[in-house]
Order: sequence, then structure tokens, then C-alpha cells
Amino acid sequence: MEAFIAALPGTAAGEHARAALATLLNELAEYQILTLPSDPARWDVGRPGLPERVRMNTATPTKTTTARRQVSWRPELDWAHTARLTAAQTEDLTAINRWFRDTSHRPEKRTPISLRERSHEIFKDEKRLDTLISGALFAPERLSLERLATYRQPPPLTYRQIGNGNTLLVVENSDTFASLHNLLTPSPGGIGFIAFGSGRAFEASVENIRELPNINRIIYYGDLDAEGLAIPARASIGATQRGLVPVEPSTELYRLLLDQDPTPGESIADHKAHALVAWLPPELRAAAHSVLTTGKRVAQEATNRNLLAVEACWRL
Repeated sequence: MEAFIAALPGTAAGEHARAALATLLNELAEYQILTLPSDPARWDVGRPGLPERVRMNTATPTKTTTARRQVSWRPELDWAHTARLTAAQTEDLTAINRWFRDTSHRPEKRTPISLRERSHEIFKDEKRLDTLISGALFAPERLSLERLATYRQPPPLTYRQIGNGNTLLVVENSDTFASLHNLLTPSPGGIGFIAFGSGRAFEASVENIRELPNINRIIYYGDLDAEGLAIPARASIGATQRGLVPVEPSTELYRLLLDQDPTPGESIADHKAHALVAWLPPELRAAAHSVLTTGKRVAQEATNRNLLAVEACWRL
């Protein structure tokens, strides 16, 4: 908790700090940066539960390489002389070293450009840096986006203005977005804009909400499964870090979704399920937890246009 407060003081000080920390720990575990305890006794009794400790994963080189000793590392990569590197890491660093060399006397080449553009320039692979930035090469005092003169470019947020309200409704999937857009356009109520979240892209595109005028509430509707709940929870953390309001669940849409028959899905461990459902309103958490831990899911397409047209309870 002390490390959480030091890293993200604004989020750690909020009323949803426990849920935010649980969300981030689960994301770090998914990226295999750390390992969470499997023994339930190693978790506290809060909701959502937090582990007593985590194990930081360190990559053990599967093969030592002499290639890195043959490279004349640039000053920007001086740390590579003593680092334990795998053959793959050495290959990646060699490409980056070449970029540092070729641009050292060409400042115009180090004008910041987006992450995928820089990745293509260095590797001829626009997605390579996406993979590397969560790994050991980007550990403290090693590589950084700033040193590579690059930045994450948030994907565009597709939205439509349908009214004059102060609420933005974000919808995870395209068909449900179209259905809600068509149903809300004649009578939007308190909703001013409706946006297509496009799955995980919303975690980055959330910062584009600042472009929308007079929006002081963001509500979200997505699938009822692990990914569908993790996306808005992570997006909410990103939103608050950027000075936006938190991302809230569209309570009545989720209530309607929970009334539909679930389909087979991934079985989620109890502690992770508690962390995931913590983003939902308290009155829906038990039912959602049951869906996740019994290996079920409910796609938001279960609330199809015909159902939404009949059930008016979800409208603001």
C-alpha cells in the first residue's frame, strides 16, 4: 500500500483505492511481472481481497550469449555492458543501439513520434515496442519512452452526440453500440454523447474524453466476464490520473444483463472475481461474482435491440 500511494497518490487516496490496487495487481500478474499467492490464507479478508505479499518475477536467461560482448554499446545503453541478457534481448538492443548511433548527430530524427511509428523505424515491426515496454529492458535506469523520443498515441474514441446531457455512455461492442445509439437518439434523456469503446482500446482512448464539452459523468456498459469488467476498471484508473471523472458502471444496463441466461466462459478464482466485481455497484456484485466463479459469462449482446426497446428501466 505504501508503494501504491507513492506511485499513484491520487488513486490511492480515493474511496475506491482498494479496488484500484486489486485491479492493478491482477493486471501485473496477467503480464507475468509478478505472481499472486494461490493460497487463500495469503489474502486478507477485505473486499476485494489483497495479498499479504507478491513475488516479483525476474527473467532467468535461458541462454547466455556472446553477441552482446561484440557490440559497442552507445552511451544511452551503457547499462547493457553488465546486464544479463538473453539472445532475444541482445538482438532487440542491437537494433535500438543502431538507432541511437544513426540519429546521434541528427536531432531531427529524435523529434518525438508515436510509439508504433518509432517501433517501425527501429525494428521494421510497428508492434515490437508494444511488447518490449512491459519487460526487463524497460526497467528503471534502462530504456524509457522518453529516451527513445516516443510516446503512446491513444487510439481515437468514436462517439456521437445525441443530446445535451452531461453524461457520456461508453459501450464495449459495436452491435450494442449501434442498438443503443438508435434507441437513444430520439430520446437521449441525460446522455449527451454515446461512444464505442472498442474493447481494450478504451483503456487508452479514455483520455480523449476531454475533447467532449460539458461531460462530467462517464458510464460504461460491457460484457459480464473477466475482460469486460477489467477494461472499465483500468480505464477508470487512467481517467482519474488524467484529471477526468471515474468511469462508472451503467447500473441498470448491467442489472438487465444479469437477468439474461449466461453462457460458458472462463472460471475465475474467488479472489480475482472479488477484485473484478468491485467496480460494479454493491447490489450487483454477488450475482456477478457467482457468474464468474461458476465458469459463466454474459455477453452484452444478450440485451439485444428488441429487449432494450421493451425494457425502459435502463434509460437515464
